[in-house]
Amino acid sequence: MSKNSTQNIPQEATKLKKLSKTTARYMEMEEFKDSDHHTGYFCYNCIYFMKPNHCTIVTDEGVDVYDKSSGEIASHGICALWEPNKAEMR
Repeated sequence: MSKNSTQNIPQEATKLKKLSKTTARYMEMEEFKDSDHHTGYFCYNCIYFMKPNHCTIVTDEGVDVYDKSSGEIASHGICALWEPNKAEMR
């Protein structure tokens, strides 16, 4: 299990690497997959979330804290770096 990412943060001014899912404490909450993602602490409501299934600071690669690999940042996921995107929240 690698804690390093090969994906870059999408900004021209920096060459920083994205954080791994485990470093960010990312997890996909399958129980909430079909929920209204406009309410709650989901990736969908985070300022770092890039629709449809990416994050500006956490890599899509690797496993989450449950040791599962989905190859994406799910809208029903959550991590320790979550910051509210008030434009998406209801």
